[in-house]
Amino acid sequence: MLYGNRIYEGMPIELEVSEGEYQGKYRTKIEEIGNNIISIGVPLVEGHFIPLREGTKLKVIFTDESAAYAFSSTIVKRITSPIPTFFIEAPKKIRKIQRRQHVRVPVVQDLTYRIVDEEVDGKEDDGEEKKGFTQDLSGGGLLLKCSEELSPKTKIKIKMLIDTVQLEIPAVVIRSVKEDDNVYSVSVAFTDISERTRDKIIKYIFSIQREMLKKGLV
Repeated sequence: MLYGNRIYEGMPIELEVSEGEYQGKYRTKIEEIGNNIISIGVPLVEGHFIPLREGTKLKVIFTDESAAYAFSSTIVKRITSPIPTFFIEAPKKIRKIQRRQHVRVPVVQDLTYRIVDEEVDGKEDDGEEKKGFTQDLSGGGLLLKCSEELSPKTKIKIKMLIDTVQLEIPAVVIRSVKEDDNVYSVSVAFTDISERTRDKIIKYIFSIQREMLKKGLV
């Protein structure tokens, strides 16, 4: 483990590209660490490698059990064989990200949710509890799959298991996209969440990342 015991070979990371044709966030992992250069796997999305060009500027995000971190870098070289690999500049500085919801991991897990209406006679008027499941999870929100369209700014309460503990988490809908006749993909942000609850979610995410690493899925 190098760079202040922060990064290591085999560590899952997220690349954030803010310019060019391939703007977005991509998951991959560190392959090797040198004094000035780090090699990382070329991200694979839906069976296709993301062909970022040499010179592309990146933000590299990673997490441990307590926080998320980031550093800026640039792709200095790429190879396609024997294994598609990017070579990026080693960090000159690693900074802690105070808002740790940046790191998302794919998590498919059942949950229930209900719409929370405005207060009636000083009490929240909660709607019917409905079923859904997650597609990914972070410390700041999740991607919900459900059978109804939820309008942006709709307030909901989510019940889900984190490890063996059932949490009830207040949240708000950011956007809703129809995928099939009876399936909607709903981006949700957690609201009024305690740091204790967020820490539980972050640690759960970290444990999932470790299992994915062991299985060679990242």
